[in-house]
Amino acid sequence: MRNTKTKVVSGLILLLLVTGLSWADEFDFNPGQVPVQHKNDVTSDIQGTGYFVEYTKVNTNNLSMLNYAHGSGTLDFADTLSDLQKTSSTLYYIGYVPKTSKLAMIGGSDWMTAPSGASSKITYTRQYDNVQSPTSFAYGTGWYAAHPVSYNSLLKDKNEARSYQEATSMHRQIEYARAVKGDISVDINCTAPTAKVDGKGSTEMKVDDEVTQGTLHIGELVANPKLIRTKGTVGDGKSNQNVTTIGHFEAMKDPLIDIETEYIGDFKVQKTMKIEMTKYAPTWAEDWLPCCSGGFFDIPSRDFDAEHGGQKGIFDCTCRNTSISTMKPKWNTSEAQFPTAKYQKMA
Repeated sequence: MRNTKTKVVSGLILLLLVTGLSWADEFDFNPGQVPVQHKNDVTSDIQGTGYFVEYTKVNTNNLSMLNYAHGSGTLDFADTLSDLQKTSSTLYYIGYVPKTSKLAMIGGSDWMTAPSGASSKITYTRQYDNVQSPTSFAYGTGWYAAHPVSYNSLLKDKNEARSYQEATSMHRQIEYARAVKGDISVDINCTAPTAKVDGKGSTEMKVDDEVTQGTLHIGELVANPKLIRTKGTVGDGKSNQNVTTIGHFEAMKDPLIDIETEYIGDFKVQKTMKIEMTKYAPTWAEDWLPCCSGGFFDIPSRDFDAEHGGQKGIFDCTCRNTSISTMKPKWNTSEAQFPTAKYQKMA
């Protein structure tokens, strides 16, 4: 088998740069998948005549990749798989709710936090040169030796790539083919935003297929970040407050990108699909001073002492007392002291 490699595909390049979106919610997680940190590498190189079936499903906290293939005939294929759960979930700031607000009871505290989502990566490459034909195999001895089992399966090769945090998916599938030859590569990378650093995400699929008497489907979907919102109330029954609850993505109703291509017969197809996204970290809007709340000492901050400690003395008068104590000759702080008698009574 030739060495596994990724060809440079000179076909169609679909590049999407999306910025400014903030989709962090429970929907950015791969359903039911726990972010257990791990690294997994698998390589294979297969040659032979007969029947084969392969099923490979890889999940991380926010990504998934599927490869499924089967068929009979003369087979020659190889692939390389690598998946990595880089980090597990962390908490980050998403909002500030004053104690006086009735919404504070939802989070149970002044600060509202939520999982930022784990960071992970999946890469997969596959090379194949398969020709379909009927094959037979005799299982065991006796009656089975005289009555071999026949396989006459047309070729199928299917790949799916999903990034839940980016709400994107790509799909390529060959079915009912007499022969398939080519390369495919999948690269999915998801780095979630944190309290201070933007997140990055990308999904890429490169296809270089030669299909003989078969069908080839290639598709791409980017969900619409428009969310379903429902209204309700929270409170103690006496003083309720209206709130809006965010629901699921309207992905299939009105997607941002929906590409569906079908080829039936004998085709050579080269195509590259790539989506890149920036997921901004939470932004801070701190008034100076926030007169509507508690003044300087009520400014929202992840680390108040480190960020504003140098200005505290201005507002609690400790900087004045420190300055007066260093004056020589010593000041009488019970009355204003001015440089000349002209200004002494103007305080």
